Amino acid sequence: MIPRIVIRVGLLLCCLGCLGILTSCWDTKDINKRLMPVVMGVCKNGDQPYKIILQVPSPQKKGSQYLEGEAQTINKAIDEIRTKSEKSVDLLHLRLFLICEKTAKNNINDIVNYGVQANDISVKGLVGIVRGDFEKTMHHKIQSNPELSSYDFFSEQAGWTPDNTIKRLWEVFRDINSYTQDMAIPILSKGTDTLYNFEGSAIMRRDKMVGDISPDETLIYNTFQRKYTGGTIEVSQNSSVLIKKATISHKVKWTVVGPSMQSRMKLEVVIAENRDILSDDDIAKLLKEDIEKKAEKLINRLHTYKADALGIGQYFRRIMTESQMKNWKKQWFPQMKHEVTVDITILNNIYFKSSNKMKSRPGTSPESK
Repeated sequence: MIPRIVIRVGLLLCCLGCLGILTSCWDTKDINKRLMPVVMGVCKNGDQPYKIILQVPSPQKKGSQYLEGEAQTINKAIDEIRTKSEKSVDLLHLRLFLICEKTAKNNINDIVNYGVQANDISVKGLVGIVRGDFEKTMHHKIQSNPELSSYDFFSEQAGWTPDNTIKRLWEVFRDINSYTQDMAIPILSKGTDTLYNFEGSAIMRRDKMVGDISPDETLIYNTFQRKYTGGTIEVSQNSSVLIKKATISHKVKWTVVGPSMQSRMKLEVVIAENRDILSDDDIAKLLKEDIEKKAEKLINRLHTYKADALGIGQYFRRIMTESQMKNWKKQWFPQMKHEVTVDITILNNIYFKSSNKMKSRPGTSPESK
């Protein structure tokens, strides 16, 4: 016979468990009563309030719905949008944060801190900077589903190429608070035949934009970051190669005169076009000279900006004192000697078109096919 006290305790625990389940169910809102933005645009000019634009997929309109709010703080602007909206606004599905260039040149720290600290925003969202008219770019439409194109522009499974940088919200937060690493954030403008035009990358020193680099320099930047898949480099006006594999190694040392680094980049490429009928050796030589020249130009520009966007300081952390680490960007990085050597391996040049004719395999002729 089971004691009555045991039965009563069991019933009480069962009731408490049911109450917990019912509470969570009551908090769940009907998906038809929710708005789930995928893009958030943020802009602030000087002492003016924050301008927030949310882009929401709208199957009924076969496009997007836009929600806007203005306030002195981001949180207040979001609350204003929620107050005006007839449905609940859920930020959990935000995938892209677009910041106007004026705000980026001033300070993005408040925006990044808000995104990281908000419980309903994913830190995996991508970050971009808008050049030109902010509102026109946010409202720009090309096709029936512009909200998908906004994200696919950065997606490695869709429209991304190594000429573009990719930066997620948590990475931006990390680099803002790092002594030895800065970042590059993609710059966008309103497109004509596409949703966006890629204008290169913004070089950030902590939380401020201090300069920019071209798409060609961005490709070199991404190679340093080991993001190279599918990158195309023009060797001459009529010749280009496709990067198949890239590896990079570094040797660092710290002497009495300061830090120095030797970087060795090894590229395996396939010739995509060769209308000038250059030999493999000529293409390899031209490509080597071109990349080394662009790398030197990029590094010198970063030294001028005092912005370690390549994350060079990470390789020196183990041999730096705490004082040297804190002064890395201002004192040591701008005077660092950095030599980049490039080795090119051409895998093959069999399958490419030259003068509208396909080169045949060795030992065969067009007549034998």
